[in-house]
Amino acid sequence: MTRELKALVFSMIYNFIISIIKLFGGLFFHLGSLFADGIHTLSDFITDLVSFLGVHLSKKSPTKSHPFGFGRVEYITNLFVGMLLVILGIYVIVQGFLSQAFFPDNSIFLLLLTVFLLKLVVLIFLRFANKKIRSQVLITSLRETKIDLYSTIMVFGVVLSLKYSYLFPILKYADVVGSSIIGLMILSLAFKTISENVLSLLGEAEVDSKLISDIRQFILGFRGVKDTQFTLIKYGGYYQIHIILEVNDSLSVRRVANLEHKLKKELVRHRSFHVKYPTIYVTNDLEKE
Repeated sequence: MTRELKALVFSMIYNFIISIIKLFGGLFFHLGSLFADGIHTLSDFITDLVSFLGVHLSKKSPTKSHPFGFGRVEYITNLFVGMLLVILGIYVIVQGFLSQAFFPDNSIFLLLLTVFLLKLVVLIFLRFANKKIRSQVLITSLRETKIDLYSTIMVFGVVLSLKYSYLFPILKYADVVGSSIIGLMILSLAFKTISENVLSLLGEAEVDSKLISDIRQFILGFRGVKDTQFTLIKYGGYYQIHIILEVNDSLSVRRVANLEHKLKKELVRHRSFHVKYPTIYVTNDLEKE
């Protein structure tokens, strides 16, 4: 199992446990915003599960009809995740307006602190994993985890507001407002996920200036290379790279062939670049290309 899949499994297990605690807590304390928060976390579990399947499919070996692999399957699974989040967001908002005000006892704070700490562990783990693995799936999972953490903090605020609603009657609507805001947060994440993955599915080029600069310096470090231009195309957890390589006029055909072979091999082997299936066009005058 790859590191990417291990990270998703870890997130999946934690999200399932946290969602169960929140959902039962919401039902037990009759707190609509906590139940909505549980739905949000359950959506994280479902999206991790769908993403796990997507990542597994994206690792399939290339075929004649798909010579650059199946990395873009991740974008398709993320689109499914986005549409699922739209449905869940709407459900949470509607359910929030249907719920009635209830005043939970102080034991709910212990439950909220527990789920907050558990979610914080997931956030730290995913942030660390994202530094090691370049994956759109893990980026989406990290983003969902952050929003879920914010929604739990909001539930803290809802409970505190309900505690003081006897002083300020308007605060009795805090649960409805909290549920609606959580629903809107889910919808916001959904539309962002859909828009980003639609662009990537259509064939989006990487614009990370540091990564592009690092790869350029790496290529120019090969003996015989005068200059280069290249494009990084996103393919889920890896990149397809198209390179135009300007070489010294003095290089023989054999040395050019060796250079091309070595460059392809080293680019794929470099762990920080996440490059697969490089294509190289060699020229002795880059300005004419």
